Amino acid sequence: MNIQVLPTTLEDRARLREILVNSGVFHASDADCVDEMFGQAIAKPTPDNYRFLSGWLDGKMQAFACFGWESLTQGAWDLFWVCALPEARGRGLGGALLREAVRVATAEGGRLMVIYTSSTEAYASARRLYESQGFARTAVVPEYYRPQDDLFIYSRRLQPTVAA
Repeated sequence: MNIQVLPTTLEDRARLREILVNSGVFHASDADCVDEMFGQAIAKPTPDNYRFLSGWLDGKMQAFACFGWESLTQGAWDLFWVCALPEARGRGLGGALLREAVRVATAEGGRLMVIYTSSTEAYASARRLYESQGFARTAVVPEYYRPQDDLFIYSRRLQPTVAA
């Protein structure tokens, strides 16, 4: 098994949609949102914009991650999306994507990474991934997404806090 994590290119754009729509978790509206974010990232590739990584398994793009610096903060980054096709799950691709996102954020002075996710069973494997990579659930907002679907907020310190 050969895993590669690479910056997502313009040629990968259609594959992002395919992965989301065929994930069994997300829908066309989610794919539209990611496509808009990707369009912004390509149009303005600056440090304060969205970043995309593609996860390749045995030569085929099977997953991706989207993350970025959170404006109006001092060194906080958000992980917006990690999505893999069902056949690629449990093979190390999500962990590789998350580790690379953390590495990039840390290298660019990030001190904290935050993840918003759903409390539903469909997101249980994502929550296990976050926890396996050192993220802790730090907040819950009851019924944020809809009744019986809480917002779980995960976070991980990337660098020690330095007194100002």
